[in-house]
Amino acid sequence: MSSFELTKQLNGQFALSGIINKKTVANIWAKRKLLQPKDGSIAIDLKGITKSDSAGLALLICLKKEALSSKFLLTFTNTPEQLQQLIELSHLEDILKAGQGL
Repeated sequence: MSSFELTKQLNGQFALSGIINKKTVANIWAKRKLLQPKDGSIAIDLKGITKSDSAGLALLICLKKEALSSKFLLTFTNTPEQLQQLIELSHLEDILKAGQGL
């Protein structure tokens, strides 16, 4: 059983839950092709993330970069407090906002 889950929601958007860290990011990255944009955009709900580290943050940045290069909009919603603090400590708020480039 994996310690994370990437699921498609009924509204066509996605949810990432569980642990995103150096042990799980490679498996999450391998599943990124499941993220098919609807109407040129994807939203990933992060509220189910229970633990994250800098590797998890790097994963979000890489997903954002890939979305930009594929010309679709990727947004993250419901960022847990721990992850939000890591984003702020790293000064990455602007990069992870919708519509911002890398």
